[in-house]
Amino acid sequence: MPTARPSRLRAALTSLLAVLLVVGVVGAGYLVYRMEHLTDRPFDPVSSGSRVPDAAQRSEVTAVAEQFALRMDTVDGSDFDSYVKGINQMLTTKARARNTETFTALQKTYEAAKVKGKGKVLLSGVSDIDSDSATVLVAHDASVTTTQGDIEHHYRWSVSLVEVDGRWLVDDFTPVN
Repeated sequence: MPTARPSRLRAALTSLLAVLLVVGVVGAGYLVYRMEHLTDRPFDPVSSGSRVPDAAQRSEVTAVAEQFALRMDTVDGSDFDSYVKGINQMLTTKARARNTETFTALQKTYEAAKVKGKGKVLLSGVSDIDSDSATVLVAHDASVTTTQGDIEHHYRWSVSLVEVDGRWLVDDFTPVN
């Protein structure tokens, strides 16, 4: 009977190693999956959480926010309708309705003062982002000439964006300085 004991031990050890191997392969597969599918809840093994936006999506929302700031800064009082049209192309329906009132009030003043402006984005960065909304901080300067003289503006905006039918649109913006 002394030979039966080592073969039992060998069988138990082999079974244990096989179980450990299977657990290791499954664990490694799970970790690889989680690394390829990053979420906002990385330590929750049950829930996948919301997908973390990739660099391309961050770049896209940043570009939209920067373009919005530049369009707002690049004003021409002699062609105010084109100015408004260019901005409205970037706005949600809600934002467009709000800004129509503002632009209507500004039009006569800008035309009379022959306002011309040019903007420059200094810095921008994503503050918050998920699958269908984002907030981008944009620091930009505008050089404006009028019949009253030249003005330099230094803006810092928080631009709120939402994704509508696959396009990122500006839903709101607020000064942060």
